[in-house]
Amino acid sequence: MPEANNQFQSSEQAKEYHKIKNFLFVVNLLISIIILLIFLVFGLSIFLRAYLRMFFENRFLLNGVFLSIFYLIITMLSFPLDLFEGFILEHKFKLSKQKFLGWLKDYFKKFLITLFIALLIVECIYAFIGIFYSNWWVFAAFLWLIITVVFTKIFPLIILPLFFKSRPLDDNDLKERLDKLAKKFNFRLSDMLILELSKKTIKANAMVTGIGRSKRIYLSDTLLADFTYDEIETVVAHELAHNRNKDIYKHILVSFVISIFSFYICDLVLSRSIHYFGYIAKDDIANLPLFSLLILFVSFIILPFQNSFSRYLEKNADEDSIRTTGNPKGFISMISKLGYKNLADFSPSRIVEFFLYDHPPISKRISLAKQYLKE
Repeated sequence: MPEANNQFQSSEQAKEYHKIKNFLFVVNLLISIIILLIFLVFGLSIFLRAYLRMFFENRFLLNGVFLSIFYLIITMLSFPLDLFEGFILEHKFKLSKQKFLGWLKDYFKKFLITLFIALLIVECIYAFIGIFYSNWWVFAAFLWLIITVVFTKIFPLIILPLFFKSRPLDDNDLKERLDKLAKKFNFRLSDMLILELSKKTIKANAMVTGIGRSKRIYLSDTLLADFTYDEIETVVAHELAHNRNKDIYKHILVSFVISIFSFYICDLVLSRSIHYFGYIAKDDIANLPLFSLLILFVSFIILPFQNSFSRYLEKNADEDSIRTTGNPKGFISMISKLGYKNLADFSPSRIVEFFLYDHPPISKRISLAKQYLKE
């Protein structure tokens, strides 16, 4: 009975936690729109570009400095909300174990990585606009594809180690069991690593990442500490199913298609609005706030459909996991425990699921496993 009460309390906390998270998503979106509109309406980007031209004649340097200042301003204005959501809220609900300086260090790393990628993308896109004035969006989409593939490949080798340490699986009994499972999916157990999350969070997680020789499956040390072998096996089977189904490549392809559509919309709007806003041409870096606003708008419109596709792939991976392990009870136990541990909302509203969930809600994943249990 006390256990049931604790689970009920956890469910109520989860509702409150996700209610705040969903509210912050809307607030963050509105703040981003307001900042970009201020740059547009008051001509701040034109003023900044004109000011920087007094110091930088080279367009490459001008664009890079402009973007750096622009991104720094947005980051500074967004920092209070990021601090609340990423640090204060996680500690309030006892999900985070990270000290403030540690969180700030990770935040700074993310800032630098994002800025580096943004500089690469923006410099290339505005160069494409200058060279291929009418068809730049085609080249920009292929650039996005290349960067996505490269980033996916280097993520487990370079990016992830900046934030978390990893180590080989050292539990021999579990290793033997997972080795048999991996062979069913034609996967090498040597590419399965333990991710040390416990120093920063109590959450448990698993993921497949990388492509080619950088392909890895990560299990968090919090998962190994709190879950049974049966439960861990179903988690691993889910990730192995993603690998066998080549879901990473499907996500990359969908991202490529979305980038074509997004950049084409940007070209249409920029072509018709450059003189209205006082820009020199389509490759004028001063139109970056408008460009960003358009990308934000298109991304928001496409987000529900992108998440629906992701939920479809996740459902397939769940089914593969249950069928391969033949253990729907273990899957139900695993997904329930994972939900309580990560403070998940088991049954969100349909509109929240439609817009924000890239995985099926836990209640639906349990229902799926129960169908197999009946069979």
